[in-house]
Amino acid sequence: MLARDLISTVPVLHPMDPGSRALRLMNEYHLTQLPMVLENKYLAMVEEDDILDLEDPETLLENMEYNGPRHAISEHAHFYEALKVFYDYKLCALPVISKDNEYLGILTKDNLLAVLAQYNGVKEPGGIVSLEMEPRDYSLSEIARIAESNDVTLLSVNTITTPNGRLEVLLKTNRQELQSLLATFERFKYYVKYSITAEEEEDTLRKNYDLFMNYISL
Repeated sequence: MLARDLISTVPVLHPMDPGSRALRLMNEYHLTQLPMVLENKYLAMVEEDDILDLEDPETLLENMEYNGPRHAISEHAHFYEALKVFYDYKLCALPVISKDNEYLGILTKDNLLAVLAQYNGVKEPGGIVSLEMEPRDYSLSEIARIAESNDVTLLSVNTITTPNGRLEVLLKTNRQELQSLLATFERFKYYVKYSITAEEEEDTLRKNYDLFMNYISL
């Protein structure tokens, strides 16, 4: 999914706007940054902290100094690239522009979180398995084959390097009963760091319910 597919319609700021208007819009849309646009060209990001530092909140935005980087992303950029910019620069909003610097809209953290959830199958029912291994031992094709042999579909696969240099592979599956899959992974010498299955969720709920009933019966 590309940046242009995730654009939000949020009001823009203009150089002749006072700081008070910027603060009002930021509060209304729960953002700490808003783009300033002139004749549909992206100029700069206006920061909430910079406005709060003004002696007079009615100061026009054109009279403020903008020394920071003008973060923006191309409409053709993949949302992974946008996610990296958000993470690297701790942004809450990111302007989307055309190749001619034409302002098209913004991405927000909520936009990216929603699409990331979709791609990771968060809304789909299923279990979670975490495997840990040496990077050289990672083979997605073998992991997928083991899953398929247990009639399990992998809805998403994510990897992260742990502090000790090992690779953690997080699998979201379409099934919640995973005992057979876990046993197969262990038979193939995979280290199962943890798993979350239907049985474990039900057992946790049952234990919590029993504790609660014992408490109220005292």
